[in-house]
Amino acid sequence: MSKTEKEGPGLWTRFKSLFPDHELHIRSGGKLRFFRISSKLQIRVVSLAAIGAFAWLTFTLVTVGMQVKGASERIALNERAQEVSESEARVAAYRGSVEEQVARVERRQAVLDALVRRHFGNLDIEDAEGEPADESSAVIPEAAALETLEREQLAFARALRAAVEDRTAQTAQAIREFGLDPRILSRQAQGGPLQPVRTAISMANGIDGEIAELEIALNRLAVMELSLRAIPSAEPAPMGSMSSPFGLRRDPFTGARAMHNGIDFRGPHGTGILATGPGRVTFTGWKGGYGRTIEIDHGAGVVTLYAHLSGIDVRVGQEVDRGDRIGRMGNTGRSTGTHLHYEVRINGRAVNPRPLLEADRDVLEIQSVAERRNGNSVERG
Repeated sequence: MSKTEKEGPGLWTRFKSLFPDHELHIRSGGKLRFFRISSKLQIRVVSLAAIGAFAWLTFTLVTVGMQVKGASERIALNERAQEVSESEARVAAYRGSVEEQVARVERRQAVLDALVRRHFGNLDIEDAEGEPADESSAVIPEAAALETLEREQLAFARALRAAVEDRTAQTAQAIREFGLDPRILSRQAQGGPLQPVRTAISMANGIDGEIAELEIALNRLAVMELSLRAIPSAEPAPMGSMSSPFGLRRDPFTGARAMHNGIDFRGPHGTGILATGPGRVTFTGWKGGYGRTIEIDHGAGVVTLYAHLSGIDVRVGQEVDRGDRIGRMGNTGRSTGTHLHYEVRINGRAVNPRPLLEADRDVLEIQSVAERRNGNSVERG
C-alpha cells in the first residue's frame, strides 16, 4: 500500500466531496430534460459568494472605522476650538490690563533704582537670568517687556539685599570694636501688638517675596546703624587731662574702696564741655553729689552724664550733635577740684567710657556713615 493511500484523502479531495455532482430532471411539455450541476460549478458559486461576503464585510468595517475616526476628529477639533477660544479670552483679558501692569512694574523699578542710589551709590547689578518667558510673551509683545522688567527687579532686590546684609555685618562689627554687644544694643525699646502682614508683599516667592525680605534686611540695618550712631565716641574734654579712670578706686573723701562709674578729666575752670554723640538733652541742673549736671539721651538705651559743671549751655529737650558745646568745666558738688566727671550708661548700667573714646578711625568712619544716613531718626526714651 502506498504512503498516500495510508494517509487517506487530501484536503482538496475532502473539500470537493462537500460539493458532489447533482442532476436535475425537469419535465415540460411532455419532455424530460436533464441538467447537471457539476462539483466545479458549485465550488465557483460558493467561492464567488464568499468573496462577495468578505468584500461586503471589509467595506462595512472600513466605513464604520472612517465614521469613528471622523467623529474622533470632530471631537478633537471641538476641544481644540474651545481651547483656542479660552486662550483668546485669556489673552484678550491680559492685553486689556498689560499696559497698567507694565506701568506699575516700571514705577516699582524706579523706586528700587532710587533706593540703590540713595543708600549704596552705583551698585553693580548682574543681568537677570530668570525663568523662560511665558507663552503669552510670544503672543503679546508687552508681556515680554513686563517679564524682563520683573526679572530686572528680582536681580536688583537680591543684589541690594546682599549689600544691605554686608553693611549690617560691618556695622555690627563696628559696635563690637567699641566693646559692646550689638545684639543687646540693637534690641532696645522694641515691642507692641502683633500686626501680621497680609498683603502681596508677604508672599514667599517671586519679586514680592524678595522685596519683603529686602525690607526686613533694611529694617535690620537701620536698627543696627541707629545703635551704632547712639554710641558716644567723641571726646567730652581733652583726653590728655584724664585724672581718674573707670572702676574701683580709693574714694577721695573717705579713702575707702568705692566704685567710680565714669572717667574724670581735669582742666582749667570754664573749659568747654562737648556732647560725645548726637542726642536730646533730658536733664540739666543740680543732681546731688554730681553738682551741676547734664544728661543726654542718645537712643538705643544709651545715656551720657556730664557732672561738676560750672555752667550749663543747653536746655532740656534740645537736640545736640556730636561735638556741640553743652557746658563748662567746674568744681560743683562732691568734688575736690575743677574737673569733668563723665559717665556712659546703657539701660541704666554704667559702662567704661574709655573704649568708646579710643575707637579706630575706620570704626569712626562707619559710625559717621551711619549718622549721615540716619540723621536725627534715633528713637530716644
